[in-house]
Amino acid sequence: MLEVKKTLKAAASKKRSLLKYGIICILFFGTGGIFWWVSQIPPKISYTTAKPTIQYIQSTIAASGTLAPTNEVKLGSVVSGIMLEVFVDVNDRVHRGQILARIDPESIHQQLDRYHAQLASAKAQLASAEAQLVAKDWEYQKYLALFEKSGGKVPSELELQTSKSNFLVAQADIEMRKASIAEIETNIRSTEIDLKNTQIISPINGVVLARSIEVGESVAASFQAPEFFTIAESLEEMELKVKVSEADIGKVKEGQKVIFTVDAYPLHEFEATVDRVSYGSNAYESTNNTSSSETIVSYETRIFIQNNDLVLRPGMSATAEIQIAEASNALTVPVAALYYKPQDTNSVKAQGGIKLFGNRPPHTKITVVSQNQSDSLWVLQDGMPQKVSIKTGLNNGKFVQILSGIDSQSDVILSQSIEQ
Repeated sequence: MLEVKKTLKAAASKKRSLLKYGIICILFFGTGGIFWWVSQIPPKISYTTAKPTIQYIQSTIAASGTLAPTNEVKLGSVVSGIMLEVFVDVNDRVHRGQILARIDPESIHQQLDRYHAQLASAKAQLASAEAQLVAKDWEYQKYLALFEKSGGKVPSELELQTSKSNFLVAQADIEMRKASIAEIETNIRSTEIDLKNTQIISPINGVVLARSIEVGESVAASFQAPEFFTIAESLEEMELKVKVSEADIGKVKEGQKVIFTVDAYPLHEFEATVDRVSYGSNAYESTNNTSSSETIVSYETRIFIQNNDLVLRPGMSATAEIQIAEASNALTVPVAALYYKPQDTNSVKAQGGIKLFGNRPPHTKITVVSQNQSDSLWVLQDGMPQKVSIKTGLNNGKFVQILSGIDSQSDVILSQSIEQ
């Protein structure tokens, strides 16, 4: 009886083990089947599209610089002394020939008086020398006549030559006195110029932008040329000098329209015109994040600005956009369309982090193309992306002009999203 009970107990235990392993197998193969079934479901792809629009488009080149008057003059002094008077201040309007300041001329007057005294003395010495010349000439002519009449007996030949030498020396002394007088007169004219330069005179009509001198300050022009005033001829006409890179300079021409802004009026756009494109280049070394340097070549471009309302001021920083081309009624698409690239769903993880595996049905096959889409884009036809060759025109960074390849009814793909 005991043996029968043990046998029944063993059989029941074996059944429980088989049932346990059976359940595990069912769960394992069932889960695998579910995963296999999920893998066969094609991913759902959503496309963001846009239809081409007809609009005005322009292509521009960005550059920055500083506003300055078209003609700016810095005035200083070439003579030294004490600043005696200053007649103008910043923002004052001045006219050509106006005296702006005056250096004390006392020391120059003293020098001028000294030269006039030297000139008077030199002229007196010249008169004395001229009298001596007359006497030496009379003596020499008398000796010469006597020598000829006496047949060379009286006076002696030595006396005759001595008289002649004295006459020639008197002539040379006259020339020396004249040269001394000319030198003194030159010094007088130079000193008179210095006296005139003690008055700082405006050479143009304009506005005083800066003043850096006060009454009583010493002016030492012998060490360096000091600058007292900065005068702008006209603030109604200004210029903006910007640097354009060598890659863009070929597109910039005189007369092109320019739109610029300044920090003082961030919401206002000012219009200007390209006035000059320099042929000379500027090169400088630029260091990037990797500590390596490269040579940057740029060309100075001058932009002419009308500032009739005087809201713009010299020294303001400006950001300009030079309009190099424009087109009206242009067929355009967002620039993002040129860089759209269909994604390969084999390498995309669905929501929840489960990697899709298995073969994708034929109707979902997409060819992965290069990232460079400057000559092609993708359109949605019958729910599927199709690559289309295009010809592009102007590009303003947001929209690009399409010259051929699509029409206004095309659904241009901008991006896509994949959902499981």
